[in-house]
Amino acid sequence: MIDEPIDPDDRAEWLVEQGRVDEAITILEARARGGDWLDVDRLTDLLMENGRVEEAEALWRAAIEAGLPRAYGGFADMLADAGRTDEAIGGWRAAVEVGEPRARARLAVLLARTGRVDEAITEYWKAIAAGEAAAGVRLAKLYARAGQLDEAARAYRSAIGAEGVSRWPLGVLLEKLGRVDEAVAAYRAAVDAGEGHVRVRLLAAQGRLEGATQLVRDMLAEPGHNSSYRRLGWLLTEQRRFEEIEAEARLLKDGNLVGLSYLLSGAQQSANFHEDCPADCKGSVRVVRYLPECR
Repeated sequence: MIDEPIDPDDRAEWLVEQGRVDEAITILEARARGGDWLDVDRLTDLLMENGRVEEAEALWRAAIEAGLPRAYGGFADMLADAGRTDEAIGGWRAAVEVGEPRARARLAVLLARTGRVDEAITEYWKAIAAGEAAAGVRLAKLYARAGQLDEAARAYRSAIGAEGVSRWPLGVLLEKLGRVDEAVAAYRAAVDAGEGHVRVRLLAAQGRLEGATQLVRDMLAEPGHNSSYRRLGWLLTEQRRFEEIEAEARLLKDGNLVGLSYLLSGAQQSANFHEDCPADCKGSVRVVRYLPECR
């Protein structure tokens, strides 16, 4: 005999795995009647997965009618997942009207996803003004994708200090703008805030390339940092330490072809690689004037 879980959450999941969906729905319906929006969300997800769209929609509408907190947003998410984008946008606007947490930022995300970028930008700034500072991170990405780096930096700066927001990406944006002194200050603030991995960026932005190179070598001495060879290639090429690149390449060729690929692509991201490149050599990697990403 199969041991059936007793806990309602575990039991519902187990019943679904056994193909006993109706029984699982019965359990979740009981939870949803006295629970919160997460219980309704779990139930409606299961209904949607099994093609019972009208029932799922009716549950969310009932939850909204009953005044269940966050029900508007839950319904909007369901509509978006179902591809009913315009209705989902209307749902998030309703969530904004009733004051659901982070509703305006979620509305902005959906607007951006559907190509309504100007509207998304407006909603992001409204969210930031209303105290949702972390929305500045997504807004900065939106601006950056459009090549508006000044606005991206302004947006990201508005998010600094919000819970879970790293400081170092502001430095990257400022470096791309050529505002090196401000970038250095941003990286230093990041290091002071405990973002220790940013030290190499700080040293590189300060022009202390030898120190940055040593930090990268220290990282490479530990497992799990293969992609840091990209930075090593760039740093060595920026310093015209070509013999060291050749030596690294010979070592990697015998046992780490992925690392070799990173090393060479990093070297090609330095302008010095192309200045010293023979007439018949080719490189399709974009040149950057700042420390490249490890990816």
